[in-house]
Amino acid sequence: MNIRLLALFIIASVIGLSACKKNDDAPVVVQKVGLNMINASPDVVNIYLNGTRLNNNTNIDPGISTGYYNVPIGKQTYQLKKAFNTSSSTVETLFSKTIDTAVTTAQRSLFVVDETAANAFVTVDNLQADTVPHTCFVRFVNASPDARSLDLAVGDTIQFKNVAFKSATGFISVSVNATTDSLKPLKVFVNGSLTPLINGHVNLGEGRSYTFYAKGKAAGTGNAVFGVGTTINFN
Repeated sequence: MNIRLLALFIIASVIGLSACKKNDDAPVVVQKVGLNMINASPDVVNIYLNGTRLNNNTNIDPGISTGYYNVPIGKQTYQLKKAFNTSSSTVETLFSKTIDTAVTTAQRSLFVVDETAANAFVTVDNLQADTVPHTCFVRFVNASPDARSLDLAVGDTIQFKNVAFKSATGFISVSVNATTDSLKPLKVFVNGSLTPLINGHVNLGEGRSYTFYAKGKAAGTGNAVFGVGTTINFN
């Protein structure tokens, strides 16, 4: 009887030690990086990570950026799908794209241009706080597949020249007003041309980082018309 009790005690002790060891294991820490999705396409879409929808609250309309999602570092597969079709009760998958964020820990932006993975592309967003008074940061991305290489002028000077499709410039500093947003001229040209494709104005706020991006097509109509979108990367 005593031998049985001793054996049961030993077994219980082993099980208890094993359970304690498992409970003391350090949790697995998944490193994260920021991924922003910019919808430069004419479609209303949603973005999924390995099958799980990231934008839970609303669909992503044309010209809208999602802000930075915290996603795992490394190779991840993202799916782009159209919004739910109430007539057919279906969700159409447009494409999947694998993005590798393991090279650097800098944040990224995924530009969705149309319904193809071939035209979608990723930029590295080297964001930093603007510590110089009365300035902001701006950059230019060409997300228009047929508009050729482009120049962008913010204010009275062309800051970015010969930006090809799928290319992104670095951020540069631009002066703004001290207490209010600055209304600056914004013009887009085919590289080397003196006649602007886009001739408008944009409000720039101190301390922010802006991405201006060409979108649409030269002969596009509706949501696919050629234009310039804006997203704030850092506020």
